[in-house]
Amino acid sequence: RSHFGSSALLLAAASSRGGTPLELVAPILLHHHSTTMYMLLPHLVVGLSLRATDSATWVPISTGGHVQYFNPATEQMRMEVPAGASVAPAVDMPAKGTLSLLANVNDDAAPEPEVSDKKSCYPHCTWNCTQPVCNQDCVPDCEQPRCQTRCPRPDYSQCKIDCQTPHCSVFCPKDSCQDSEGENCSSPKCSTRCARPVCFLKCQDNLPCKNICHPPRCTWNCRNPSVCAKPECRLVCEKAKGCAQNYELPALSPAYTVQQSFAAEKAHWVLYGWGKCGIECGKSVQTRKVICSTGEDHECAFAPKPPTQQDCEDYTKCNAWRSSEWTQCSQQCGRGHRTRSVWCSHKDANECLGEKPHASEKCVDHGDHCGECEVELFGGRSFTGWRASFAVGKYGTDDLVGRGANCEETSAIKVKGLCCRAKLYQYGDFNRRNKGWKVTLPVGEYDTDELNDRGIEDNDVSAMKVYLDTHCQSHGVARAGDD
Repeated sequence: RSHFGSSALLLAAASSRGGTPLELVAPILLHHHSTTMYMLLPHLVVGLSLRATDSATWVPISTGGHVQYFNPATEQMRMEVPAGASVAPAVDMPAKGTLSLLANVNDDAAPEPEVSDKKSCYPHCTWNCTQPVCNQDCVPDCEQPRCQTRCPRPDYSQCKIDCQTPHCSVFCPKDSCQDSEGENCSSPKCSTRCARPVCFLKCQDNLPCKNICHPPRCTWNCRNPSVCAKPECRLVCEKAKGCAQNYELPALSPAYTVQQSFAAEKAHWVLYGWGKCGIECGKSVQTRKVICSTGEDHECAFAPKPPTQQDCEDYTKCNAWRSSEWTQCSQQCGRGHRTRSVWCSHKDANECLGEKPHASEKCVDHGDHCGECEVELFGGRSFTGWRASFAVGKYGTDDLVGRGANCEETSAIKVKGLCCRAKLYQYGDFNRRNKGWKVTLPVGEYDTDELNDRGIEDNDVSAMKVYLDTHCQSHGVARAGDD
């Protein structure tokens, strides 16, 4: 009173029921209106009546060992008192619990507000801090609710059977009649055989099934604020009122039947394994995949997303043997060898760990090209004119003509396939009755002059055998450039 003149400092007001002290709970908000100050608390409004000339008076407020100074006239809060200012008696606010002070009730004190009856099903939580500068950090924690899939009962009276026409065939034994004219042959004993019938049960359009789950049972999981200006806080939550919820599934109607029961899982982050370190000799970064279990990341936003990369170190290959890729097999279509370069990652090969890898090894080439075989005959020089193609097989004169070849005008030949061979004959009976020239051509292209150099006379090819050389397939052919 000595600092405020004739004004009275009211820190707490007695209730209308007769002098019972009321509790003041932090946080404290001070507002100035005219010459009357109001201290706003969650459950009480206390008036401070000051003269307008008391603007140089500062009220010390002690909270948990820290003292701050408040000027009711200017609504300023400072850590230190300005020079020349007067200081009112200290007001001690405990760090925990509440503050209770008795004071005389004046007629201007604001009435105690009514506490609202919260009927929300979300918990009403507040932080009780020494300084009101922190925000709560709460996430829901839900149990797995029970669920069921329910489908309409089928009405089989509305169904019908639909069968497809079966596949049937007539089977007859091999002809055992030796009489070419068929006079002494009896009728063959044939029979009809059918595949198994294929039938389907067709019903009216199926009514869709549906999943039913009861609302999840959830509670708030709160933790201390992560960013705060050195507060001492505790979380105070009220029990939610009027939150009766039915956590059971609705009753099953006679028109539905339960197909399966399951629990709906709470959305959560799914972590995949870390990948390899970026380098195998030193420091680098490794990554991993992180996704929400629902497939949508925003549905897991209530929890921080785990990191998708991190620093790593790998020194396993610092003193290790290194090698290049293997060369191609030295033999095509057969057994050969292949090589590679091998070196130590350290400048001194004696520092490398383990046994030096082999720089060469045996190999076998059995690629698709080993089984390719096709021969083309041309009727004009330089692979022009008519063209006829032949796969593996034997072809007499009639066979050649039937495929479009003119035996007396064969002017060029192509043999395709590494192990493919074309054996050409002068006579159409493969030189059985008459002796004539016989020439075997390996893979390649042969014009008229080359055919003549190999002994094919007058461009006359009357028979041909196309085949794969088995020795070539098993032993192969050396690649160009190999020793």
